[in-house]
Amino acid sequence: MSSITDVVAVTQLILSRYILPICLILGIFGNICNICIFIQKKLRSKPCAIYFIAASFINLLIIIFGIIPTIVASYIIDPILYLSWACKLKLYGLHSLLMMSRSYIVLACIDQYIFCSSDIHVRLFSRRQIALKLICIVPVIWILIPLHILIFVDVHIPYVRCGPSNAYGLIYSIYSFVFTSLPLILMVLFSLLTFYNIRRISRRILPIFNNRRSVDGIRFRRYDYQIMRMLICQVIVYFISTILHPTNTLYRSLTIISKDSPVKSSSRQAIEDFITYLTWSFLIYLNSCSAFYINFCVSQVFRSRFYRLINYLLSWLRYDQEGQRLFVQNNRRISVEMRSLQRQQY
Repeated sequence: MSSITDVVAVTQLILSRYILPICLILGIFGNICNICIFIQKKLRSKPCAIYFIAASFINLLIIIFGIIPTIVASYIIDPILYLSWACKLKLYGLHSLLMMSRSYIVLACIDQYIFCSSDIHVRLFSRRQIALKLICIVPVIWILIPLHILIFVDVHIPYVRCGPSNAYGLIYSIYSFVFTSLPLILMVLFSLLTFYNIRRISRRILPIFNNRRSVDGIRFRRYDYQIMRMLICQVIVYFISTILHPTNTLYRSLTIISKDSPVKSSSRQAIEDFITYLTWSFLIYLNSCSAFYINFCVSQVFRSRFYRLINYLLSWLRYDQEGQRLFVQNNRRISVEMRSLQRQQY
């Protein structure tokens, strides 16, 4: 009968060698599609869509520099276990990228709350120009704040691990707990406030021209609602994939065994190492890989944009540049005809 240690080791190996490569392929494809869809003219005018574009670009970097080394480490000895510079750069770089991605989703949640506000002065902050400035400020912040990781994190040869030392471990765990939990709290808070505003507005909303609805000067289009829906679903997935990480980090630091305390059993140590693997090297990538598929499932506008993108690419592959030009002209003609019909109906 296999021991718990063997079962945990085999499970971790299966996740690293067979599940993560699938996540890698799906994640790269999904984030590229996200960027191509949200960068289209009709959607990129929305501040929330700009945050989605920035988050998708950062998620691509997280997938490339996070998942690929984890897959490689399942076949060969992980360099971060014996190279000090590799240990420092991986923890610092991955932490910075994850915080950038989380910050963009937090900003998207705040933007949707501002957009739904009944105060016209508050709604002035939901602008494309402000979003462009903020997406440039966020990387600067998360390059500077975690610099302490480069100084105090290192390889620990006796324990064959890469991480903070015992003296710095508790400080790092508190830092990780606070800065991982804070985006989660802000996401949930502003998502609930946005949902409350939508419920309040929907009771007084009035239909107006061209598939828009308005109340208190706020004009809602169909894709405004669907962007909100996509964002809320991403927050739910983020909550599921991230909630264990700060808790486990704090737990591991608080249960460091002193010299006079009994040593942890091999089974307990194996289980704790597996949970750490799940929270730091598996679940943490779920949000980075799943955004496109969440958007595809919950938004009809997003699906239609994706189908148009696929048709565009297929026409280009089939007819080269001439087919691409004809496809664009045909789409423009159809759009003009649809707008003409809508005007006649009203």
